[in-house]
Amino acid sequence: MWLRAFHEVYNPRIAVQVAASIIREHPECRLFMGGGDKGDGSLQRTEELAKALGIAGSVEFSGKIASSEVPDWLQGGDVFINTTNVDNAPVSVIEAMACGLCVVSTNVGGIPCLLDDGKDALLVPPDDPEAMAAAIRRILTEPGLSERLSKNARRKAEQFDWSSMLPRWEELLRNVAGAGSV
Repeated sequence: MWLRAFHEVYNPRIAVQVAASIIREHPECRLFMGGGDKGDGSLQRTEELAKALGIAGSVEFSGKIASSEVPDWLQGGDVFINTTNVDNAPVSVIEAMACGLCVVSTNVGGIPCLLDDGKDALLVPPDDPEAMAAAIRRILTEPGLSERLSKNARRKAEQFDWSSMLPRWEELLRNVAGAGSV
């Protein structure tokens, strides 16, 4: 599963390269790519790459997905790949974690602060489809890894629920307001 806007900063073609590598060994695998077209040509280049690599029939481009439909859409997958070159704390990754998907992400920006490599996700260098494919192979073949990543990711995602976050924000704001009156 890949869920982002189609724009170069999110590096969607890496997802197709990764899928091509995995599909060679596991022809039953499919790549589902969801996201709106930002108009920089990324969507078209990604579709063309899928054709050039001979996996167009194994890649589904669903277009923009309504926020209310994201959980149902993500439930159709097992592994979520985040191929971005730049990011902070992507909501799509947290949504995938909440849905119990195993996450493989680039280790850029704030992502290493959000994800704990080997505990709740697998992190790889940016622009490295071989490393991302190797991480997915680990999930497919290493006993217990997928279950551990999924459970830990779900547990972490629960920390971002409003029932957990709102009291923390309220406390922070009370502390800041109190510090301003000194």
